[in-house]
Amino acid sequence: MVFLLFLLLAACGTALYIPTQTDADHTGLPADSLLMGRKLYVDHCGSCHNLYLPEQFSKQHWMEEIPEMKQKAKISDQEARLIRNFILARSKPE
Repeated sequence: MVFLLFLLLAACGTALYIPTQTDADHTGLPADSLLMGRKLYVDHCGSCHNLYLPEQFSKQHWMEEIPEMKQKAKISDQEARLIRNFILARSKPE
């Protein structure tokens, strides 16, 4: 029974990536900054709608979408920048 519960919880886990040092090296940003962007994305964006995976859309799409969502979510410029950095680290290339 415990094993089945474990499998159920594992299956319900999010597919949203957790930033690694490789992501930090690739972007030139600190890993803790990318982790904070992920937390803000989950907390702010996920409170209103289902989260989209960064790789679902191009960098250009995200750059157009984030400012609009920033206003709706009433987040600061700094929070939006952290979210943007997290998303762009794994978004589709142009």
